Amino acid sequence: MVSKPKKRQAGGRPQMRPADRRGTIVRVLTTKTEHDELKKAAADALMSVSNWLRSVGLERARAVAAEKEATRDREK
Repeated sequence: MVSKPKKRQAGGRPQMRPADRRGTIVRVLTTKTEHDELKKAAADALMSVSNWLRSVGLERARAVAAEKEATRDREK
């Protein structure tokens, strides 16, 4: 009996949902010294500069938003 060849799976990374895709670019101009500081901080966190900046920036943005929300709730 001859068996059918198995269908090969596509290689590579699985498709992302459109909502999860990153496509917006944010440019940040820095001095050489600032860039070196950012690279060191990112390396210490075992991250790329891009991922580190995104992580730290979003963390701070969310904290500020939560603080504003809490202030609004206390004023009511």
